[in-house]
Amino acid sequence: MPVFEQFTHPSNEKPRRRRGRGVGCGRGKTAGRGQTGQKSRSGGSIHPRFEGGRTPAIRKFAKFSGFKNHRKIRYYAVNLGDLAEVADGTVIDLAFLDEHSLLPSKKRGLRVKLLGDGEFNKKLTFKLHAYSHKAKARVEAAGGTCEVVE
Repeated sequence: MPVFEQFTHPSNEKPRRRRGRGVGCGRGKTAGRGQTGQKSRSGGSIHPRFEGGRTPAIRKFAKFSGFKNHRKIRYYAVNLGDLAEVADGTVIDLAFLDEHSLLPSKKRGLRVKLLGDGEFNKKLTFKLHAYSHKAKARVEAAGGTCEVVE
């Protein structure tokens, strides 16, 4: 009596189909590959980009080459110099920027980042998505605050 019994997995119980072993087996002669043609020959495979001999799309649309990361977070930049005429103590948020036409008209999913260019010495409260290091330092030096909004 053997010590080890051979283990058979349920997926291995069905025997593999032997093709091309004579006409009597039902899968003889052409072995299920049809009559003639490239796919009936051994080693005859067509690469996935092949489009039947016409000019491939990868050559037609070469001008659209490259990659655009759709998950990248893109910010609309607002400079401190754009807010030079704002009165002290004002809260600068998305509604304020939209009211004063500092945002583009297409603003679906828009995130705003404050940059530190331009003259600035006002005490303002900012509620935006992101700040550059220079802008945050200049706002806090003037006595203002920067809050990050989600």
